[in-house]
Amino acid sequence: MSEFFSEISEKPSERSEHPPETRRMTTLEEAAFLIKDVAEPRPAGDSVKAAIDRAARRVSAFLQEPMRYGRAEDIWRREARRISAEEMDALRAAHAQRQRALADQGCAVAEVADRLEHLVALCDAGEARLAVDQLRCAARAARRSANALGRLADARAEA
Repeated sequence: MSEFFSEISEKPSERSEHPPETRRMTTLEEAAFLIKDVAEPRPAGDSVKAAIDRAARRVSAFLQEPMRYGRAEDIWRREARRISAEEMDALRAAHAQRQRALADQGCAVAEVADRLEHLVALCDAGEARLAVDQLRCAARAARRSANALGRLADARAEA
């Protein structure tokens, strides 16, 4: 009888000791991540309540009926029992809109930086006379980009 038990204890375990390395995000986790991201950027001293309200208003732009503060808070705190497909679509759309705005502003700033680097190269090559008008144009473009980034940040802070 003891031989029987020794054979059983020597068999390797069928269960892996290591959990799977990749864990998929649940719908609720994804929704909470998205609603928090949509609330960004958060100004210094911003309360969680203000951030949840801002996120609810931004997501409401993609819903037929506005998202209530309480519903947004449940999603934010991962206390919602379920997330409807319409809510997930709205959260994803609001998140995508934010990402596009950031990408557009980043491209504009990169374009201005490229133009300024080109003008610096012209000035180094001794063609400063030609570069003055181009430099003024690039400076105006840089100012417009900076103003647009400032308006974007202000709009996010107010919304």
